[in-house]
Amino acid sequence: MHTPCINPGHFSTLPKELYLTISDFLALPDLNAFTRTNTTTYNLLNKILYKRDATSTNPKSLFWASTTNTLSTALKSLSAGFNIQSRTDTDTRLKGCTPIMLASLHNSLAVLKLLLLNDEANPNTRDRKWIRPPLSWAVKEGHSVIVQTLLDDDRTDVNLQDKTGDTALMIAVNHQPKMMTLLLCSGADPRVPNRQGWTPLSRAAREVDGEVGLLLAKHLRLILEGDDGAVHCQHVFFYAAIMGHVDVVRYLVDYFGDKLDPNAEGQQYGRGAFSIAASAQRVDVVRFLLGWEVTDPNLQTHWKKQTPLFFAAENGHEEIVELLVGCERVGLEIGDMHGNTPLGVAAENGHEGVVRRLLTGPRQADPNARDENGQAPLFGAAYFGHTGVVKLLLEARGIDPQLCDTDGNTALQVAAENGNQEVVEVLQRYIGSPS
Repeated sequence: MHTPCINPGHFSTLPKELYLTISDFLALPDLNAFTRTNTTTYNLLNKILYKRDATSTNPKSLFWASTTNTLSTALKSLSAGFNIQSRTDTDTRLKGCTPIMLASLHNSLAVLKLLLLNDEANPNTRDRKWIRPPLSWAVKEGHSVIVQTLLDDDRTDVNLQDKTGDTALMIAVNHQPKMMTLLLCSGADPRVPNRQGWTPLSRAAREVDGEVGLLLAKHLRLILEGDDGAVHCQHVFFYAAIMGHVDVVRYLVDYFGDKLDPNAEGQQYGRGAFSIAASAQRVDVVRFLLGWEVTDPNLQTHWKKQTPLFFAAENGHEEIVELLVGCERVGLEIGDMHGNTPLGVAAENGHEGVVRRLLTGPRQADPNARDENGQAPLFGAAYFGHTGVVKLLLEARGIDPQLCDTDGNTALQVAAENGNQEVVEVLQRYIGSPS
């Protein structure tokens, strides 16, 4: 037995009331298919289709329009009463997206402008996964026109934070630096910290080539207006110093110096800005901070008791050593937890340039200064076979090559025990003819 087929053309002969009756018994997907059967069904049932979709438990039309920037569909959906604040999980990246969120994420400008005309529109509703507002997503995706459209709406909160505490400006600093100007001109605050304590300005200052100029200008304007967050300024100052942004450091000291501390430890660093800048070879920053009277150039680390000069000498940073030795406030003989001096650690590591600088000029290091084992710098150079360093030390004023350590050994004996024959010969020649 065959089921009789109805020719679609025969639908046009049916009374319109029958179409409406049939539509009442169709599920939404079937009603969608039935509506598209022909022109008659479309004209008669399309509004009903949108109304059914708008009032269903799982509406789709406005979400689809927001994703594809289909303005006509968006207009029909809103006219049918689609709730502009409803959410969908169709975009698995976010979860809980409103139509405005989807339009911002997918660069659907026409639909976004339409949605924002609605008095009930909320451009600050965040998704449920990242707790991030539409503005931040538009910035992250690089949709500059969408960003401008959202900023033009007075209801948009430019400083709204996501679940990590990042604002749209912080996201711009990390991903879209070209958008920073747009955000700053719309009231974005460069001092809003995230959950890790970073602010947009301090994050930018951390990068060697960070785009800090505009952020700094906005921050300085806030300072001049009397809105001067000391904690944030210290945070920015610290990272600007350790990353070598001397202009940022100078401006902050000039405008905010009474509340900055070059000796204060940075978060998770265990050392002050000056100490880290010296060990990281931030020459201009070190030079500037040395001229600032509040800087303690001899501040030692808590555990190893190492000074900035010690770090520079240990790592062979000759230019930094030159700056520090040239400052009268820098102590040349301040040892670490084991009593090893900057000259001693430079000799041990074979840094001839540093050793030469520490032993020449108006201020010279003591070549006979001993560590807790009674060993002078000559011992380390002899032990590791640094012949060039040994020769430099032997030229030092007042050097005593026959000093004994706590075990009664001399540098000559240490060199011999470690098979450094060239050093042995140099020391023997010198001891035989100390002049």
